[in-house]
Amino acid sequence: MSFLNRQNGMSLVEMLVSLVAGLVVVAGGISLFTSVIVSGNTTLMLSRLNQDVQAVTDIIARDIQRAGYDPNAVALVGNSPPSASAYTFSTEKDLWPASPATATCIRVKYRDTEEGANVGRIYSYIAASQQLRVKDNSASSALSSADCDTGGNQLVSSTEVVIDNLGFDLVSGSTPTGVRAVNIRISASNARNPDLSISLERRVKVRNDGY
Repeated sequence: MSFLNRQNGMSLVEMLVSLVAGLVVVAGGISLFTSVIVSGNTTLMLSRLNQDVQAVTDIIARDIQRAGYDPNAVALVGNSPPSASAYTFSTEKDLWPASPATATCIRVKYRDTEEGANVGRIYSYIAASQQLRVKDNSASSALSSADCDTGGNQLVSSTEVVIDNLGFDLVSGSTPTGVRAVNIRISASNARNPDLSISLERRVKVRNDGY
């Protein structure tokens, strides 16, 4: 009757095999969970980057669209001889540098009818520090490096956003005295993960284009 006292159980080999199999399953689950978390964080970071850059582009585009606007423009044009508006956008004075195809600094001037004030702003990109800056300026003289490379406030408040490039191109057909539209080209990346980057391009119709 000794066989009745025999205990059935797992051998050492079977136990090790089961343990290894369990560890493989757990490791696979952890790896999948980690991948989902990383993917979610990457998507969130890219979404925030896109929102921040879109917001900055909207601000610049809004002002460019109003560049040269003067509520009295029609009356001024009707004068004999015609009187030039103080807010006329000039491709020779309000873009810097003026010679390259793509400028990195732009000045917009217009009359704000709601506030009853004259508005003049300079948007400039400083490549050395990768900063996008804005400051008030309504002068009539041509822009210079001093106007574009110094002073002002950073337009991007988030420390996670790095502006890699910013440029302003005139649409074909524009002349020194009449600008049909301006192309804004901007690219940015995430400060913690430079591989996450986006590029945006927007064409902005100038309201008072001089034509």
